[in-house]
Amino acid sequence: MAMTTSAARTAGSPLEIARALAPRIRARAEEIEAARQLPRDLVLDIANAGLFKVAISEAEGGFGADILTTLRVIEEVACADGSTGWCLAMGINSFRQSAQFAPEVRRTLFHGDPIGVSAGSANPRGRAVAVPGGYRVTGHWFFASGCMHSFLLHGACKVFDGDAPRRRPNGDQDVRIAYFHPKSQARIIDTWNVSGMRGTGSHDIEVSDLFVPEEHTFSALDRRARVTGPMNRMHGFDLAGCGFCCVGLGVARAAIDAFVALAQVKVPRSSSELLRDRPLVQARIGEAEALLRAGRALLFDTVQAMWETVLAGEFVTERQRSDLRMAMTHAAQSAAQATHIVCATAGTTSIFNSSPLERYARDAEVVTRHNQLQFVNYEAVGRTMLGLESNSPLF
Repeated sequence: MAMTTSAARTAGSPLEIARALAPRIRARAEEIEAARQLPRDLVLDIANAGLFKVAISEAEGGFGADILTTLRVIEEVACADGSTGWCLAMGINSFRQSAQFAPEVRRTLFHGDPIGVSAGSANPRGRAVAVPGGYRVTGHWFFASGCMHSFLLHGACKVFDGDAPRRRPNGDQDVRIAYFHPKSQARIIDTWNVSGMRGTGSHDIEVSDLFVPEEHTFSALDRRARVTGPMNRMHGFDLAGCGFCCVGLGVARAAIDAFVALAQVKVPRSSSELLRDRPLVQARIGEAEALLRAGRALLFDTVQAMWETVLAGEFVTERQRSDLRMAMTHAAQSAAQATHIVCATAGTTSIFNSSPLERYARDAEVVTRHNQLQFVNYEAVGRTMLGLESNSPLF
């Protein structure tokens, strides 16, 4: 029987709850990939366990967990299944964004449904024309992870007054995130035919000339939250990127653990010794473990330093955000490298669908393709280190 959020709090810490759910998630990994979405009953289990709300306050029905605990929960679930971990990260981020809304709007949009999460995109590919009481929104957005099970959909929009772009004091065009409620007002377009992370169901979404009330939107540029707290003093892109990165860490941990189990029993063709007894195999698994743990340590150390800054009531600096971008990119890329090392060392076993290593290799690669985790992010980091302005829109 699924737990309610209040019951979940008495069942242990968020990480303990995630670990208890992991076997159920892992057992359905093949089903998730084949369906290209999470089963609704499994989503309800995660929601009722309180994991989507792990980072919001207890007053709002959450656990009030700190950022490091939140990331460990995502990592733990991703170790059971990468797609589920990714959808959990998206759900956690959508509940964090709900802090932008007035209490009565939060109750309608996020707490009026057992699942409550929203799926969509912060890429401003929509057009919002101001009208009395709100906006007429038209747009088409990519990568709406979790849209098949979400309660809401949303998309970032450039704002217009008639045909004229609405300008902010600095000259930039205003951008607002519009939430589509009920969800049926938007259309989901089946586009997610991909190599890895198939179960996220990251399809396209679109709306056409849809009226969205003003109170169902917030400014993507002001970054002011009606609900205060240290989590909301961190940049949304940073929080989201950390979560996605921890999916890669979880997938890599699963891959290494699966390889260790395989090495205890596999005798390669033309050999009389177990895989584990080969010196090269021993070196390669050691290398993979070092890559994963080093990347993870840098990420968590960097996040810890940023968390201490916001707890002290201080502003996060551009250099701190640059350091976090570096740590996220390094951790995700290192996790993928570690995954590929063990998959290659496993030999032909890892190319068969019957081996979880085959899926781990694909999932790990897809994680690194997210724009916050691509190798090119090092360029913006390097510019900041050299005293130049960042050329990245992410910070």
